[in-house]
Amino acid sequence: MVYLRWRRFIEMASLDRPWLGDLMEKRKGEAFRAAPVERWDQEYRDGVYDRLHRSDQRHHHRLLAAMIADRWPSPRVLEIGAGEGVFFEALRNHRPARYVGVDFSEPAVITGQKRLPAEIASGQVELLLGDGRAFRTDETFDVVVFSECIEHLGELEPLIEHYRPMLAPGGAVGLTMWLSLKPLRLWRRLKAMGEVHDEAVVNTPWGGGWLVATVGPR
Repeated sequence: MVYLRWRRFIEMASLDRPWLGDLMEKRKGEAFRAAPVERWDQEYRDGVYDRLHRSDQRHHHRLLAAMIADRWPSPRVLEIGAGEGVFFEALRNHRPARYVGVDFSEPAVITGQKRLPAEIASGQVELLLGDGRAFRTDETFDVVVFSECIEHLGELEPLIEHYRPMLAPGGAVGLTMWLSLKPLRLWRRLKAMGEVHDEAVVNTPWGGGWLVATVGPR
């Protein structure tokens, strides 16, 4: 517990003191590496991510959904790395006009489709199998959401440029990111690319922590 508190202190302090994060981070400059899709598929089949439906694992989803709805009433949302579409559960109460979730794990997408048949039938929700690094659509959205996945999608700047045409005028990137020193490097790069509309940190008694934000790319 002492170690967790010390780590969280460093992480929080490095939010506005990047030099501190750079000083304390181990394995500096190491690239993020996404696990192969076969591993994700098996973990979804084994129920490893069933925990993401628990309330204590979804504080960051609820906060991001509220941030989005506060700025874009009845928002149109594209989520990359959507898994089973758990973020939609937080967004649902804000009456989104449209939610499209994309994930490269077929078991996750199939499970999500089984969980949301009425919403899919009405056209409010669509869950699609696709590669988050290359997905394209002619639709435009108020927000493109990356929830705990942006660090696994390759270089940040080309990724944001790829999704820029899918943002409606005044649209933004929505982000949740596990609060640790390595992902915070990406957060600083994303902030440099645009205007931060909202930024907050969620901490839980069990030691979980997330950065939650919306950023309008310049």
